[in-house]
Amino acid sequence: MNTPVSSRVALRGLRLGTWALAGALGLSTAHAMAPDAGQAPAPVSIAPAATAKPRTQVSGDATLAGDASGRLALKLGKPSGRASVVFDYPAGGLLDLSAFRDTVVTAKNQAGAEVEVNITVLSDLEQQWRYGTTGRYFVRPDESTELHVFMPRPALPATHPHVKALGNLYAFPWGHQRHWTGPKVEAIKRVAVRLAWHGARADEVFELGLPQGGGNFSTDPELLSSYPPPWLDALGQATDRDWPGKMKDAAELQADAEKDRALIASVTGPRPGLSRFGGLLDGPRREATGFFRVEKIDGKWWFVDPEGHLFWSVGVNTAGTMPETRVTGREAYFPESVRGEAEVRFYGLNVQKKFGGEDWVDRHAALTAARMLDWGLNTVGAWSLPQMNTPGRVPYTLIVHTEKTGLGSVGKIPDPFSDAFKKSLHSQLEKVAAVHANSPWMVGVFIHNELEWNGGNHLAEQVLGTAKRTPAREALEKLLTERHGSIEKLNEAWGTKFESFAAARTRPAAGAPEAYTRDLTDFMTQIADTYFAVCRAAMDRYLPNHLYLGCRFNTFNPIVTAASSRYCDVVSANLYRHTVADFSMASDADKPLLIGEFHFGIRDYGPWGVGLTWAADARNQADLYHAYMSDALRHPNIVGAHWFQWADQVATGRRDGENFGVGLVSVVDRPTPTLVEAIRDVTSQLYAYRLKPAPTRIGAPAPR
Repeated sequence: MNTPVSSRVALRGLRLGTWALAGALGLSTAHAMAPDAGQAPAPVSIAPAATAKPRTQVSGDATLAGDASGRLALKLGKPSGRASVVFDYPAGGLLDLSAFRDTVVTAKNQAGAEVEVNITVLSDLEQQWRYGTTGRYFVRPDESTELHVFMPRPALPATHPHVKALGNLYAFPWGHQRHWTGPKVEAIKRVAVRLAWHGARADEVFELGLPQGGGNFSTDPELLSSYPPPWLDALGQATDRDWPGKMKDAAELQADAEKDRALIASVTGPRPGLSRFGGLLDGPRREATGFFRVEKIDGKWWFVDPEGHLFWSVGVNTAGTMPETRVTGREAYFPESVRGEAEVRFYGLNVQKKFGGEDWVDRHAALTAARMLDWGLNTVGAWSLPQMNTPGRVPYTLIVHTEKTGLGSVGKIPDPFSDAFKKSLHSQLEKVAAVHANSPWMVGVFIHNELEWNGGNHLAEQVLGTAKRTPAREALEKLLTERHGSIEKLNEAWGTKFESFAAARTRPAAGAPEAYTRDLTDFMTQIADTYFAVCRAAMDRYLPNHLYLGCRFNTFNPIVTAASSRYCDVVSANLYRHTVADFSMASDADKPLLIGEFHFGIRDYGPWGVGLTWAADARNQADLYHAYMSDALRHPNIVGAHWFQWADQVATGRRDGENFGVGLVSVVDRPTPTLVEAIRDVTSQLYAYRLKPAPTRIGAPAPR
């Protein structure tokens, strides 16, 4: 890595990284997080920063064999096993990591097998999902390393100079990234470490260091003046540092184009052993219907391709699309060539320069499809370039969005009782059907993405509290009238004093009687049931041969997920987490599950953000892809997983501020090498592993 710009200027208030301690302890820094923009090169140690030593508890298939110099020696009691180490910090001695980007635990694996390490950092033991962060790592035999757990922060205020200058980015160059969950970094109560291993010898040792702080972090406003603009070069690459594959000159695009044209010509379909749709040729053959469908076979759900072959969906969202970033109001940070634009799509400009001609988009789509097939990806995910949805290339999914009139104060939800919703849905599906109704290459259709279902009866209470005469409000009053008959009986059941059903507004002041809770729960069930029934009926009308793939949950209200299982062919969920091994949701019917989105972001190739789920570096990202996909392939209900997204987001962020390093290709359309190799590993073993999974992840080294 070359010297970053920031090392050539004076930086104030910057907390430095972890490299000196690694050297002092004889640790490999290859697996530590790469330096960030704004990091000065002078190394300093990671620091404990706690006022008291933690209470340590070891349990499971390992015992404490030694405790010296801040390191715990754990003796593995079985060849294959699990153990946990919990570091608890008492009141008055909480771990203060506010000066750092990461929680760091050093590890030394003296065993002959890889050890999986899961770390959870918590500031609240009661609301762990809200006040915690996690990391997942795989420590090779005889490896010493640092395990960095990224700690997201609350958003900076609108008045902060970083936000005023650059907008509300998810991540800034100096280690700050906002997220809606994360620990209170100044008051860490617990760091829990879970270990798992297969194929070690009993009594081998794995060492852990005490939790410490590491990684550069600062929100000092003066850093803006220390980082001279422009922050992006003419190709849209961040100027703060170099990385492998960073393009030095636009002329390199032409050299890339020659290699890419050769790839387009050489890749004519899926790999040997696969059907033209990517299904398994040498496997159980099922009924061929001419379209994709689902079937449960020997306790596991599968897609079945149009020719009757088993199919497991490995996909990518936004295939071929070109992320945008805003220029207006931030002109100084951009190269002169684009300062007159409102926004710019650097990826698109680079692809256009690479291919040239009026048909450059078509050639870009052909390259994207060739890369997908070459890497083993068999499904075009949501929001992809329309040219990717071409019969005869790669199976594809589509996503439909409709008018959302909202329920109460919740806006990102349709009123399922509304004629406007039904009309909008029918209009959208009719357009899809006009082009795709007879295509065997379309796997199915998602309707909506990450609707705000919220928890419990929240939406029902929103409808109750509204003064508007909405279809949902009328449906609620109808339910209450049919159930109670008169307002007097409703008041008696609820302990209220409403003058009429139309005047019923808020929950009882003295707590919620059983009747109130039952009525609102039943209406919440009616909301969910009506929504999915309307979508199911519309799919049956316009696309009867294709699969209804659900609404891509990101929250899991059991009332809603149960309803989805009654109507969807496949239930979909966006699962941004480090593992899906034990994932489940409430359902009324056993249905297949498709993961609509997941990723593990890194800073290694330009963007400053590490995504909604994070990796420490490129190697950890590849390990996590191996492990996550292995978890999914073992899961009996999961029938596919789609990475988000195709291309890296620009460092200066898309319209909502996301600026994550999550692409399979960079802003100059160069593949992310380590991640692409991990995809090749998984897809080459996909069907063998699904049919006969191993306890270890795909890509794990053999025990020595």
